[in-house]
Amino acid sequence: MRAALSHPTFGRLIALLLGLALTAAACESEEQRDDRTATGEGGPVAGGTLVDLQNFSAGNPEHIDPGLSGAVEGSQVSRLVFDGLTENDYESGELRPMVAESWESNDEGDEWTFQLRDGVTFHNGDPVLPSDFKFAWERVLDPDLASDLAFHLDPIVGSDAVVVGETTELEGVVADNEDMTLTVSLRFPYSAFPASVSHSVFSPVPKDVVEALDDQSQWERQVMIGNGPFQMSEPWADDRYIKLERYDDYWGGLNDHTAYLDAIEFRISSDLDSAFQAFEAGHGDTGYIPPGRFEEVLARFPENNATDESLGVYSFGFNMDDPVVGGEDNLLLRQAIALAIDKQAIVDTVYSGSRTAATGHTPPGMPGYEAGLSDIAGAGERDVVRARALLEDWGGEVAEPIQLNYDLGSGHEPVAQIIQANLEEIGIPSTLDGRELTIYYSQMREGDGQFFRAGWTWHYAAYDNGLYPLFHTDSIGADNLVQYSDSGVDELINEARATLDEDDANALYREAEEEILGDVAVVPLNWYTGSIVYDEAVKNFIQSPLQFVAYDEIWLDE
Repeated sequence: MRAALSHPTFGRLIALLLGLALTAAACESEEQRDDRTATGEGGPVAGGTLVDLQNFSAGNPEHIDPGLSGAVEGSQVSRLVFDGLTENDYESGELRPMVAESWESNDEGDEWTFQLRDGVTFHNGDPVLPSDFKFAWERVLDPDLASDLAFHLDPIVGSDAVVVGETTELEGVVADNEDMTLTVSLRFPYSAFPASVSHSVFSPVPKDVVEALDDQSQWERQVMIGNGPFQMSEPWADDRYIKLERYDDYWGGLNDHTAYLDAIEFRISSDLDSAFQAFEAGHGDTGYIPPGRFEEVLARFPENNATDESLGVYSFGFNMDDPVVGGEDNLLLRQAIALAIDKQAIVDTVYSGSRTAATGHTPPGMPGYEAGLSDIAGAGERDVVRARALLEDWGGEVAEPIQLNYDLGSGHEPVAQIIQANLEEIGIPSTLDGRELTIYYSQMREGDGQFFRAGWTWHYAAYDNGLYPLFHTDSIGADNLVQYSDSGVDELINEARATLDEDDANALYREAEEEILGDVAVVPLNWYTGSIVYDEAVKNFIQSPLQFVAYDEIWLDE
């Protein structure tokens, strides 16, 4: 990896940024900051419209409704339009209060009470109440909405009854609007629950507004009313843009101020290359670096880039229900495929050395991470000799070409082409199967893939968030795209979720990951880094390790 692209570990990055944040807080008073904001001297300047060409550089999102959006791109809009109970600080990584000003649990850790702050309003001026959270969560679980994110609420008592339509009332949530408290009863002790509710699926929605809709699944096609630093200025325009404007009555958020930008225009591009060409032509303020151009682009934008390590993994997964590649009988075939793939060639060729070849599913920097959990799915280097021997032991010949599925327009085809060449080298035929992004994930959820591209960026810094959604039996039909089901792994994850001691819980999660990698349900290829560059007029550009951008902290210095 070139020195110009090397990155500190996430732990070192967090320590450094936290130190800088604490130093800045100690050296500058709020009054001084306000003075700088007013004058624009060396600090924030209010005003201007940011034209963003990076977030939707690969096409329309599946969803932007917080109750429906699971991908980073759509969730970026959700996080700007809606505030939840908690949030991870984008710089320090620390879990911080948002709409909930405090929280506490009982001694067992299976009941959590959130004290909501006064003065938080929706964009229509209505106060945000505990009952808006309860309604929003019941909405996510409602079978009529059919949200793929409903599993995030599984720990809450009574969630299963709402999902199957037995009731519309979420038994485990008590909303007291008078005392401004939200009390949540869980089916098991869950120490990470305050972190989990930072996910945008737990955002409040204005009950009176949403309840009156004829079809709540189409709310995102209207002007959604949220409670975040930005509000929608007009409906989402397919293939064109999503426009937001500053909410001037915003309560202040993590850093106690309204957004500096007047507006954000998220342009929707057809593919990465055309989006970046538009950025190069000066038609926008931010751009997403296309695969294969990192070295060249970062040489041109050595200061104005966000390319640090993040908590995300890029992988190809097997459909474990597929008769050709899935199941116990085809384990040796999956092992051969995993060892045949040249992960380093993908990193060097497609990403110009900017990423790290993955040696496991969970990335470094995640609490509980441990290297060396697998020497096959997690192998850092390919082993063609061993791959051929495993293929011979399996049966020696693949009758029909294996489908390499991936979403179009996002720069994944070069990766699939390298994998295709790698497999051909050991005698496995394959075909490239690119599909439109708008339908890709729904098709993979339905088990329509065979060996397919997948990626995961953690929604919050907890080991659980990369295992339960992707590999637990209860998540099949949602983000468990590989259709993986193993009772032993389920038990380990369930036990880990109920273990209050973080070290003990992470040991169980590691054991579960080791089993998953041993079954070669996925082949982790590389760990993500940021891929954004921006114009010199864009100031204070911050991307979190979870790959969200703090647009409410950006200002334009033109």
